[in-house]
Amino acid sequence: MSTSASTKRRYYEVGLQIEQLLVTGVFKPGERLPSERSLSEQFGTSRATIREAIIMLELKDLVDVRQGAGIYFKEANHSDLTLDSASNELDTSEVGVFELLQSRMVLETSIIEFAARNIKLNELRELRKIIQQQEEFIDDNNKFEELDRKFHLAIAESTQNRMLISTAYTLWNRVRTDSPLWSKLNVKYLHDEELKRSWLDEHKRIFQALQKRDEKLAKETMLNHLSHSKTELLKLVDTNSESLIDDDDMFFVEAE
Repeated sequence: MSTSASTKRRYYEVGLQIEQLLVTGVFKPGERLPSERSLSEQFGTSRATIREAIIMLELKDLVDVRQGAGIYFKEANHSDLTLDSASNELDTSEVGVFELLQSRMVLETSIIEFAARNIKLNELRELRKIIQQQEEFIDDNNKFEELDRKFHLAIAESTQNRMLISTAYTLWNRVRTDSPLWSKLNVKYLHDEELKRSWLDEHKRIFQALQKRDEKLAKETMLNHLSHSKTELLKLVDTNSESLIDDDDMFFVEAE
């Protein structure tokens, strides 16, 4: 592939990724986007590539570039942003942790199987970098959790499939990250260093499966990782006299 063709594909890929952040509600209508410099650091690319990606989004009527004021997600009602509207209909505060884990088992095992076929070298490097950062921030619960989210979403992005990426972002941003219930559980759930190190080891095994492009192994390692999370949550329910888990959510424990 020529240098010009490679550059063109890069700005197009970055543009699609920023579009997913808009579609899934990470950025709200009327909200200012990060600066070109911040976006270039976030996506690991040049500011020139970011500018090309923003022009692409501007032509799609998704963003408004205001000279000297920044880039804004347009207020206009876009008919193609139906996923965000549909997601708003879900009361995420009612989604239980085991219901969420069940959905992740269905979704993320399929995503990683597809990712194993499509993942690129630069995406493997990004996953390795995230794992190294998790090792570095093992004692920082908030940072560790943020990197956990980044790891799983990076796998989704490596599928190159916009619907899979968008669904993964919706699952994490609207349920896992924003859920008051998860915030309460994480106080108990993320303070065990031994547990975090075991998750880190599982991330390494997931990475190795992707590196081998072994679809079956990748799916198996992801399922084991999520099953381990469920097991640890069940321990928390058993030992917590004032359980945060309601009876309805326990329905999803065995319904796999």
